[in-house]
Amino acid sequence: MVYGLDQSKMNCDRVFNIFCLYGNVEKVKFMKSKPGAAMVEMADGYAVDRAITHLNNNFIVSKQQAIMPGQSYGLEDGSCSYKDFSGSRNNRFSTPEQAAKNRIQHPSNVLHFFNAPLEVTEDNFYEICDELGVKRPSSVKVFSGKTAGLRKGHSSAGERSSSGLLEWESKSDALETLGFLNHYQMKNPSKWPRGGQSSPHFALI
Repeated sequence: MVYGLDQSKMNCDRVFNIFCLYGNVEKVKFMKSKPGAAMVEMADGYAVDRAITHLNNNFIVSKQQAIMPGQSYGLEDGSCSYKDFSGSRNNRFSTPEQAAKNRIQHPSNVLHFFNAPLEVTEDNFYEICDELGVKRPSSVKVFSGKTAGLRKGHSSAGERSSSGLLEWESKSDALETLGFLNHYQMKNPSKWPRGGQSSPHFALI
C-alpha cells in the first residue's frame, strides 16, 4: 500500500514508472475510499522490500495482501484506477540478466536518461516538461556519442540513441518527473532510424 500520492497528478502508469525501478510490478490499483492511496503488487517479496527501503522517505509504503481487481473507476486524468502490468515489457527484472543491469538506489535530484534520440537537446526536455506540466530540470547534460559509447563499453560508431543526466533543485521534483517521463515516447527531432515519427520509449533511472 502506498500513501501520499498526489491524486491530481498520479495514475497507474506513473506509479508503475517509479516502482518498476525496484522490481517487476504486477498490478496497480487506486483506492476510491482512501484518496491519495494506491495498492502496488510487486512480483516478489524482495521487490517489495526494496521499494519500502528506498521510497519510504518519499511516500508511506507498507506491505499488503495481493490485489483483487474489483470495481474500477476513473481517475482525475480520465484513466482507469486499476491496471495490470504483469505482461509489460517495461518491467526490468524479468530475467537474471535484466535484473543484474539495474542500479538500485535511493531517489535523487539527478536522473540518468538513456535510449533518447541522438539529436535530443536541452530544449526538447524543456518542451516535454512544459507539455506534461512538471518542473523543468535545472540542468541537462547530454553525453556525446563518444562519451556515451565509452560509458557503454563500445565504439560510438554504431550509436543510435543518446543518454545523459537531468538535474532538479529537489529530490521531490525529480521523483515527480520520474513518474511522468520514465518510458515517455519522445518525438523524433529529425531523423530517427527507419524514418519513424517517434523514438522508442526512453527510460530514466
